[in-house]
Amino acid sequence: MMHKPVLLKEVIEYLHPKPNENFIDATFGLGGHSLEILKYIKPNGKILALEWDPCLVEINKKRFMKNKQIILKNENFKNIKKIVKEEKFSQIKGVIFDLGISNWHYKVSQRGFSFQKNEFLDMRINPFDIKITAFEIINYFSKENIVEILKKYGEEKYANQIADKIVKQRKIKKIQTTKELSELILSVVPRKKKIHPATKTFMALRIYINQELENLEKGLKDAYEVIENGGRIVIITFHGLEDKVVKKVFKELKKKGAKVLTKNVVRPSRKEILENPSSRSAKLRAILKDDPKEK
Repeated sequence: MMHKPVLLKEVIEYLHPKPNENFIDATFGLGGHSLEILKYIKPNGKILALEWDPCLVEINKKRFMKNKQIILKNENFKNIKKIVKEEKFSQIKGVIFDLGISNWHYKVSQRGFSFQKNEFLDMRINPFDIKITAFEIINYFSKENIVEILKKYGEEKYANQIADKIVKQRKIKKIQTTKELSELILSVVPRKKKIHPATKTFMALRIYINQELENLEKGLKDAYEVIENGGRIVIITFHGLEDKVVKKVFKELKKKGAKVLTKNVVRPSRKEILENPSSRSAKLRAILKDDPKEK
């Protein structure tokens, strides 16, 4: 099942890959962006591919077994510096981050990422690295903690009402599945046309469990350190909280001499959104390393 890479043409335009250059794909997924980059970096360019989900790594090992240009590691991009060092991966011209969790996670992983399914409330991208599940948060965290998670990571204005209902419901019977949680939310949050009432709660739980914003800040700063002078970082975000982190880090990097290449945020065309509706909230930003100390 192929995850359609978002803003592919724009990624290539801003990364600007050339023959024999090395790149890092910090969020490999099913390799959509990397496969396109490979076309430009032949014959000797390499891609260090990081994928945190162990199941996706297994799928990709089979797919790319014969490909000597891709070095696949089951790692989170927060460890980008450590992996670059271990792999002795050098002369890095750019890094791509595509922060959307893939369709594979929603449709195939069976880990409770989607409120449209009826699955156990797990939501861990890497079940080996992360101990806490959505089930534990929903059934054992205090009302105050749940409210805080929903507000901070989901910007959910009905956080109090949802947490209230969760606490009442779990006293009667534990909330075990995505369907149960989704129906509970539907009973307290008014339905708007565009967005399903459970969207923000599910996003908040996923971001909190997988520490997505903390990992992003660290990964982005360290990615800037590992690229060569003149190297580029291209990053695609899918919601305001991610974009806020990116803008904050870019602002700090500008003080170190970095040049922001995207004066205005780059969004998908109408055509792309029609062909791939999950791209509709994507935003691309890019930055160029220009470090006077390295000249």
